[in-house]
Amino acid sequence: MNSLLCSFLDDWGRSIGEGLGRTGVIIFVVAFVAIMLFMLYNIFLAQIFKPRADRKFKIKWVQIIFVVILALFTTWFCLILSNM
Repeated sequence: MNSLLCSFLDDWGRSIGEGLGRTGVIIFVVAFVAIMLFMLYNIFLAQIFKPRADRKFKIKWVQIIFVVILALFTTWFCLILSNM
């Protein structure tokens, strides 16, 4: 027996797949990956090119959380794509 959340996400994934179609899901996957890579690039640049006065290692937690969320969405849309 699946949990209620898994059933909800499965049904929602099917409706997204049927509504957007295969091409729409591919477009969203590419967009999520592009945004995720851009955010990772921004995080790495912020760590490499720091101002001279502030040499402490600062982690951009908000951007890292958004990258994780985008990675989960990308994985979910890839699963939707594989079930089509």
